[in-house]
Amino acid sequence: MTEGTEVPAPREPRQVAVPGPLGEAHLADTSVWSKVRAQPALADWFNAEVRAGRIVTCGVVVLELLRSARNTVSFRTQAEMLDVLDCCPDGAHQVARAREVQALLAEQGRHRGIPPADLLIAAAAEAAKVPVLHYDHDYDLIAEVSGQVVRWILPPGSLP
Repeated sequence: MTEGTEVPAPREPRQVAVPGPLGEAHLADTSVWSKVRAQPALADWFNAEVRAGRIVTCGVVVLELLRSARNTVSFRTQAEMLDVLDCCPDGAHQVARAREVQALLAEQGRHRGIPPADLLIAAAAEAAKVPVLHYDHDYDLIAEVSGQVVRWILPPGSLP
């Protein structure tokens, strides 16, 4: 090869920062679960938070996670693991609250971009008085009108 035509060395994989301990229970949105699956260091942190009892779930998140099961055995295994987590309420009161928040977003013309599942997850977290842990801009919009606490797992744009 002539000088200047060398193939550049492959880049090292980007190191992902790891958050500190949560300090209190958080309802982990599906976006968090998908990000931690792809990042070993983040998965270690997340698993430690689960063991410490600081990760909770709700019915909608469980349904979304189980949807990815490849077969019956995988479905049952995942369901058993998820069943050990504390579950936030997501009944009729939370559906009503999700509709209230959706109406508040509609007043600003911002309701169409927020999936109903995110509204229900936020309502479940609000009812349980825990923050939503997420990696999804939708929760910032929900928090603007609901006043509830939401937390990015890491800053937006920092994860692939």
